[in-house]
Amino acid sequence: MTKSNKGSLNVIEEIYHHVPAFTDLFSEDTFYVFVVFFVLSTIMVAFILSRFITIKPVE
Repeated sequence: MTKSNKGSLNVIEEIYHHVPAFTDLFSEDTFYVFVVFFVLSTIMVAFILSRFITIKPVE
């Protein structure tokens, strides 16, 4: 391994240690609540954007 590869690997490992694990963020119940909220908010945003964006066919 070259010196720059070791440096890159050290940076990636340092970032990896600072990012929380999935199980640190969610329990089973909170994950389901998050998914329901995410799906409903996505549907709401798509509905609102559909009022302002129109797709015109290419002639």
